[in-house]
Amino acid sequence: MSLKRMVVLSGALLCFAFIAFYVMNSMATVEPLVFDTIIRNTIIGLRNQYLNPILTGITYLGNPNTITLFCIVLLFFKKTRVEYGMPLGIAVSCSATIQTMIKVVVHRPRPPVENFLILQGGFSFPSGHSCSGLVFYGMFAYLLFHTTVDKIVYKIVGNLFIVLILVIGFSRIYVGVHYPTDVLGGWSLGLAILMVAISVIDRWKSPKNKKNSNKIED
Repeated sequence: MSLKRMVVLSGALLCFAFIAFYVMNSMATVEPLVFDTIIRNTIIGLRNQYLNPILTGITYLGNPNTITLFCIVLLFFKKTRVEYGMPLGIAVSCSATIQTMIKVVVHRPRPPVENFLILQGGFSFPSGHSCSGLVFYGMFAYLLFHTTVDKIVYKIVGNLFIVLILVIGFSRIYVGVHYPTDVLGGWSLGLAILMVAISVIDRWKSPKNKKNSNKIED
């Protein structure tokens, strides 16, 4: 793993640990975090008849079922199976396993159900949609950069994916099923997983690149 990725990984893990500590501390003292209360009330206050259907639709783009469907489609076609389907499927599966284990350990209840715009069960911290969304769309952007010839395509799609990652996290608070710290925790955990996944993919691809270069030289 490169030094740059190691720094990002360490920072993401420290950020996640910091957020998790304060979340668990607030649960122990049965006192809601002021940060969560202010930000959540502000975002929910933005609700209107135009934004509701848009953000409700966007929130499902981080849904495990939606992401799994995308992976299945990429695995189905031979051209995208190895370059995209397999790396994305493995990364997302690992992400789902890690975040589920943490959810069970932390055991944070979701916000009051009366503010829900969608049906949602399970525990609240960290936000699985935010974590999986960052891992999936972040990895997808990285793979595009290393496989597409046209870098303009990568820049456009990559920027769209960054915006989508942010909006998915925002939507989880907007629809009422997560606290802001859940989303921040999901993003920081997702970033850490993404750094590890990218490093693994690079190691997996480097022997193939060496093999191909040797063939060209021969």
